[in-house]
Amino acid sequence: MMSAVQEAKRAVCRVGVPCALLSSAVLACGSPHVEKPPAPDMTGLVESYERPSASFDPDRVPELLAAARAADEILDRTSLRTELVNVLRDVLDVAVDASTQVDDEIGIDFEADGYMRITRICAGWAATASPDRAENGALLVTGTFSESGLDPTLWGESERCRYRSGDVQVELLQELGSTDAMKVYWGEAIEAATLDERALIVDMSLSARLDGEELPLDFDFRSLADGRIEYRIPQDDGSIIAGFGGDRLSVRAGNGTFDCRELDCSPIADSGEL
Repeated sequence: MMSAVQEAKRAVCRVGVPCALLSSAVLACGSPHVEKPPAPDMTGLVESYERPSASFDPDRVPELLAAARAADEILDRTSLRTELVNVLRDVLDVAVDASTQVDDEIGIDFEADGYMRITRICAGWAATASPDRAENGALLVTGTFSESGLDPTLWGESERCRYRSGDVQVELLQELGSTDAMKVYWGEAIEAATLDERALIVDMSLSARLDGEELPLDFDFRSLADGRIEYRIPQDDGSIIAGFGGDRLSVRAGNGTFDCRELDCSPIADSGEL
């Protein structure tokens, strides 16, 4: 697991006042001289999960099972969903510090547009977590905000992030120069109290070294509030969404929603979500 220890105190900004450049967070406030960095466009990916377009062919169930299980195994071995949620909580903590008002009904408010950059040092492979960036690396996350609150997309990169997932030594790697190897869509009006209740769409373009074995992490997934995971599986005519629920594979496609037990699939009422 990653350490929650950060390298410096958080900064709180006010309109017209320059913000300090800190290694743990850079909060750029709504000064006319500051421009928000453009967030990656995840509109198409969100649409793919909401309304999958490809038709489901029951004859391709073995192929779907293999793809979903391979991604599921990597997420399980890396504990990646848990790690990402921990990072998101750090972002919310910094946002609360920088906001002008935090209210259960209103949410997190800012005086103007801006952005924040957060460095989260990874815990390393030792039995006792050690927040040593040079040795264990870090995750570097950028989030933007406006007067209406936090924007729905975060993005970041892995600086050779090392941590343990159970007994497995994990190292997250990415191509040199990439600044959005991890993208997360967490929706509008995000609050700390509702983070666990939200569906998170995660798009990755990096790799994981697990006990020395390097595996690609070049896929996306949606993490639902109840802990289930959906995977987008490209097809010739678009993509379908597949996920495990107990002993079954559920499939959402352009031609309906299907429940598959082993290789036997039957259509079910489309609820819009697995």
